Amino acid sequence: MMASPLIGRALSVVIGMLLLAAAVAAQGVPRLDSYKAVAVRILQSNNAGNIHHIIDPTINEVVGLIKGCPHAHNLTVHPDGLYYYCSNEQDKTVDVFDTKTLQLVQQIPLSERPNKIVVNKKHRKIYAGIRNRSGKVAGPGFKPGADGALPSVIDVIDIATHKVIRSIPVHHPVHNTYVTPDDNFVIAGLSGGVKPGEPTIQVIDPKTDTVAWGMELTGYRQYNRDNHEVRPMAFEANADGSTKRMFAQATGINAVWVIDWTKRQVVDLLWPPPLPAWRKNADGIQTGDMHGLEVLPNRSAVWASSRLDSRIYGWTLPDLKYIGAVEVGPTANWMTPTPDSRYMYVALSGTDRTVAVDLQKLAIVAKIKTGSRPARISTAILPLDRVNPSATTSRRSGN
Repeated sequence: MMASPLIGRALSVVIGMLLLAAAVAAQGVPRLDSYKAVAVRILQSNNAGNIHHIIDPTINEVVGLIKGCPHAHNLTVHPDGLYYYCSNEQDKTVDVFDTKTLQLVQQIPLSERPNKIVVNKKHRKIYAGIRNRSGKVAGPGFKPGADGALPSVIDVIDIATHKVIRSIPVHHPVHNTYVTPDDNFVIAGLSGGVKPGEPTIQVIDPKTDTVAWGMELTGYRQYNRDNHEVRPMAFEANADGSTKRMFAQATGINAVWVIDWTKRQVVDLLWPPPLPAWRKNADGIQTGDMHGLEVLPNRSAVWASSRLDSRIYGWTLPDLKYIGAVEVGPTANWMTPTPDSRYMYVALSGTDRTVAVDLQKLAIVAKIKTGSRPARISTAILPLDRVNPSATTSRRSGN
């Protein structure tokens, strides 16, 4: 009988390891039907501040603060839950924070000012999109082009050493980086005056850290152009985990592009129901009419947030039927779902709050005060021994 507690603890450890292994095997937010033996955290970065908020989605309360990383672009997490990584636009670094103590342990110098960073769990690398052209590339052995122009790059960081091991030349400065559901490719959304005929999306092979292919985001003409800079992206997987479709948003357009991954072609555009002009929000949207895009972990729907409309919109997968909208508040920005696909957390840059939306009820169930201009938001799954010491319960806030 004395062995029972030991067996129970051992089983909890095994369950936790299996759940974390499942998380490592998927990109974005992995599907979990149970949170037993793991802790789920919502990471809310605040672009106009240097304090960032960690939310426990089981109680909808802030349970930790990451202090530092001024002008953060986004937060993400180490494959084994050891560290939080923060894209520091002010110091031009990736800042490394211990997930248990929330203390800064390292700053990794980059080629120039970063935008979104992403972790490739399979290849155990961090890919930092560099927003400005660089006069001092961080990657060893980088050879500039023959034209003498300052290069645009993605910095590649080895997770084991926390050192930049390569800088990948790309066509234009990078706004956002992503990885495909199977971690077999890294995606770069380009910006900075991309011209017609030039790629606005480039795809990186993480085995060689070279550009595999690129494409333009076209198919709709607005502002006298049909070649568009890319904002947020999301990915739908096939049953085997390979990539089926890519979804993308573009500068100044309130719609979602649907791209066939294999054909590398735009096959559809998703438009929300039009609102009268007086119900739209033009304040502080920074040409990002739509600026948040997520495929649910259970692959049942794709959701998009509209700064212009102060709403989030959903479409079913795979048939892309319109689900409906939730009015969340001004400057609805980035979003992230919970692993059970039940809730969506939306950063409201216009109110300095993060809201939790029940996707079954299509209703806001919590409003959480965060920091100055909350923007990029993500979901982290941690082993229980890596959680910062804040008491949590299983209740949910309903206010």
